[in-house]
Amino acid sequence: MYDYREYLGFSKRLFRLAEDEIEETNWLLIPSVLLAWIAIEALINSMVDDFSSLPEDLFEIHERAFLLEKRLILVDAGADLGKFKLDTRPEYRRLEEKIFFLIRKFSKKDEDYKGSSLWQDFQLLKEVRNKIAHPRKEDHLELNLEDVAKHINTAEEIIGFVSTRVWGRPARI
Repeated sequence: MYDYREYLGFSKRLFRLAEDEIEETNWLLIPSVLLAWIAIEALINSMVDDFSSLPEDLFEIHERAFLLEKRLILVDAGADLGKFKLDTRPEYRRLEEKIFFLIRKFSKKDEDYKGSSLWQDFQLLKEVRNKIAHPRKEDHLELNLEDVAKHINTAEEIIGFVSTRVWGRPARI
Protein backbone atom coordinates (compact mmCIF):
# COMPACT_ATOMS: atom_id res chain seq x y z
CA MET A 1 0.00 0.00 0.00
CA TYR A 2 1.16 3.52 -0.74
CA ASP A 3 1.35 6.35 1.79
CA TYR A 4 0.16 9.93 1.42
CA ARG A 5 3.54 11.16 0.15
CA GLU A 6 3.53 8.67 -2.70
CA TYR A 7 -0.03 9.52 -3.74
CA LEU A 8 0.85 13.20 -3.69
CA GLY A 9 3.95 12.45 -5.74
CA PHE A 10 1.88 10.55 -8.30
CA SER A 11 -0.51 13.49 -8.50
CA LYS A 12 2.33 15.93 -9.13
CA ARG A 13 3.95 13.69 -11.76
CA LEU A 14 0.71 13.50 -13.73
CA PHE A 15 0.31 17.25 -13.40
CA ARG A 16 3.83 17.86 -14.78
CA LEU A 17 3.02 15.59 -17.72
CA ALA A 18 -0.16 17.61 -18.33
CA GLU A 19 1.89 20.82 -18.37
CA ASP A 20 3.93 19.38 -21.24
CA GLU A 21 0.91 18.04 -23.14
CA ILE A 22 -0.10 20.11 -26.16
CA GLU A 23 -3.56 18.72 -26.82
CA GLU A 24 -6.04 17.04 -24.49
CA THR A 25 -4.95 17.11 -20.82
CA ASN A 26 -8.00 15.79 -18.96
CA TRP A 27 -6.67 12.23 -19.10
CA LEU A 28 -3.82 13.48 -16.89
CA LEU A 29 -5.64 16.13 -14.84
CA ILE A 30 -8.50 13.88 -13.72
CA PRO A 31 -6.27 11.28 -12.04
CA SER A 32 -4.08 14.08 -10.69
CA VAL A 33 -7.06 15.53 -8.79
CA LEU A 34 -8.14 12.10 -7.56
CA LEU A 35 -4.64 11.29 -6.32
CA ALA A 36 -4.39 14.63 -4.49
CA TRP A 37 -7.63 13.73 -2.65
CA ILE A 38 -6.40 10.20 -1.99
CA ALA A 39 -3.22 11.65 -0.45
CA ILE A 40 -5.29 13.51 2.14
CA GLU A 41 -7.41 10.44 2.80
CA ALA A 42 -4.32 8.22 3.15
CA LEU A 43 -2.83 10.47 5.82
CA ILE A 44 -6.07 10.88 7.77
CA ASN A 45 -6.86 7.15 7.66
CA SER A 46 -3.32 6.36 8.77
CA MET A 47 -3.66 8.74 11.72
CA VAL A 48 -7.02 7.21 12.68
CA ASP A 49 -5.56 3.70 12.42
CA ASP A 50 -2.58 4.66 14.58
CA PHE A 51 -4.80 6.11 17.31
CA SER A 52 -7.19 3.16 17.18
CA SER A 53 -4.30 0.82 17.99
CA LEU A 54 -3.58 2.58 21.30
CA PRO A 55 -4.81 1.02 24.57
CA GLU A 56 -8.60 0.98 24.80
CA ASP A 57 -8.73 2.88 28.09
CA LEU A 58 -7.34 6.04 26.46
CA PHE A 59 -10.65 6.65 24.70
CA GLU A 60 -14.32 6.70 25.59
CA ILE A 61 -16.29 3.91 23.93
CA HIS A 62 -17.91 6.28 21.41
CA GLU A 63 -14.43 7.54 20.44
CA ARG A 64 -13.20 3.98 19.95
CA ALA A 65 -16.26 3.23 17.83
CA PHE A 66 -15.43 6.29 15.73
CA LEU A 67 -11.74 5.39 15.37
CA LEU A 68 -12.50 1.78 14.48
CA GLU A 69 -15.42 2.76 12.23
CA LYS A 70 -17.71 0.40 14.08
CA ARG A 71 -21.28 0.89 15.19
CA LEU A 72 -21.95 1.59 18.83
CA ILE A 73 -24.95 -0.36 20.09
CA LEU A 74 -26.84 -0.60 23.33
CA VAL A 75 -27.15 -4.22 24.43
CA ASP A 76 -30.82 -5.07 24.97
CA ALA A 77 -30.55 -8.62 26.28
CA GLY A 78 -28.33 -10.89 28.38
CA ALA A 79 -25.69 -10.21 30.98
CA ASP A 80 -24.59 -6.94 29.33
CA LEU A 81 -28.13 -5.49 29.22
CA GLY A 82 -28.01 -1.71 29.11
CA LYS A 83 -24.29 -1.48 28.29
CA PHE A 84 -22.84 0.06 25.20
CA LYS A 85 -20.56 -2.07 23.09
CA LEU A 86 -18.95 -2.04 19.69
CA ASP A 87 -20.82 -3.90 17.01
CA THR A 88 -19.05 -5.91 14.33
CA ARG A 89 -20.81 -4.02 11.55
CA PRO A 90 -18.86 -1.12 10.06
CA GLU A 91 -19.96 2.49 10.25
CA TYR A 92 -17.84 4.48 7.85
CA ARG A 93 -17.14 8.15 8.42
CA ARG A 94 -16.68 10.98 5.97
CA LEU A 95 -13.18 12.37 5.64
CA GLU A 96 -14.27 15.71 7.11
CA GLU A 97 -15.67 13.99 10.21
CA LYS A 98 -12.35 12.25 10.77
CA ILE A 99 -10.54 15.57 10.45
CA PHE A 100 -12.96 17.25 12.88
CA PHE A 101 -12.47 14.47 15.42
CA LEU A 102 -8.67 14.34 15.17
CA ILE A 103 -8.29 18.09 15.54
CA ARG A 104 -10.80 18.37 18.41
CA LYS A 105 -9.32 15.43 20.29
CA PHE A 106 -5.61 16.11 19.84
CA SER A 107 -5.13 19.80 19.04
CA LYS A 108 -4.05 22.30 21.62
CA LYS A 109 -5.77 25.05 19.62
CA ASP A 110 -9.48 25.69 19.84
CA GLU A 111 -10.34 27.39 16.58
CA ASP A 112 -13.08 27.53 13.99
CA TYR A 113 -11.18 26.64 10.83
CA LYS A 114 -14.28 25.82 8.78
CA GLY A 115 -14.60 29.46 7.72
CA SER A 116 -10.99 29.68 6.58
CA SER A 117 -9.98 30.01 2.95
CA LEU A 118 -8.10 26.72 3.28
CA TRP A 119 -11.29 24.92 4.33
CA GLN A 120 -13.20 26.51 1.46
CA ASP A 121 -10.49 25.31 -0.94
CA PHE A 122 -10.77 21.84 0.61
CA GLN A 123 -14.54 21.87 0.01
CA LEU A 124 -13.93 22.88 -3.61
CA LEU A 125 -11.46 20.02 -4.04
CA LYS A 126 -14.07 17.67 -2.56
CA GLU A 127 -16.71 18.97 -4.97
CA VAL A 128 -14.44 18.42 -7.98
CA ARG A 129 -13.43 14.99 -6.71
CA ASN A 130 -17.11 14.06 -6.28
CA LYS A 131 -17.93 15.20 -9.82
CA ILE A 132 -15.14 12.97 -11.12
CA ALA A 133 -15.91 9.95 -8.93
CA HIS A 134 -19.72 10.20 -9.17
CA PRO A 135 -20.43 11.67 -12.63
CA ARG A 136 -23.88 12.95 -13.47
CA LYS A 137 -25.20 14.18 -16.81
CA GLU A 138 -26.06 17.58 -15.39
CA ASP A 139 -22.59 18.16 -13.89
CA HIS A 140 -20.22 20.14 -15.99
CA LEU A 141 -16.58 19.57 -15.14
CA GLU A 142 -13.90 21.65 -16.74
CA LEU A 143 -10.35 21.14 -15.51
CA ASN A 144 -7.43 23.37 -16.33
CA LEU A 145 -3.82 23.50 -15.22
CA GLU A 146 -4.32 26.46 -12.89
CA ASP A 147 -7.23 24.87 -11.00
CA VAL A 148 -5.55 21.49 -10.67
CA ALA A 149 -2.36 23.13 -9.39
CA LYS A 150 -4.52 24.82 -6.75
CA HIS A 151 -6.14 21.48 -5.81
CA ILE A 152 -2.74 19.84 -5.37
CA ASN A 153 -1.62 22.78 -3.25
CA THR A 154 -4.81 22.48 -1.19
CA ALA A 155 -4.05 18.81 -0.54
CA GLU A 156 -0.55 19.73 0.66
CA GLU A 157 -1.90 22.49 2.88
CA ILE A 158 -4.63 20.32 4.42
CA ILE A 159 -2.05 17.61 5.14
CA GLY A 160 0.16 20.22 6.80
CA PHE A 161 -2.72 21.80 8.70
CA VAL A 162 -4.10 18.57 10.16
CA SER A 163 -0.71 17.08 11.00
CA THR A 164 0.37 20.31 12.72
CA ARG A 165 -2.81 20.42 14.78
CA VAL A 166 -2.63 16.72 15.73
CA TRP A 167 1.12 16.07 16.00
CA GLY A 168 2.36 19.59 16.68
CA ARG A 169 4.42 19.59 13.47
CA PRO A 170 3.68 19.42 9.77
CA ALA A 171 3.87 16.06 8.01
CA ARG A 172 6.76 15.56 5.62
CA ILE A 173 5.69 16.06 2.04
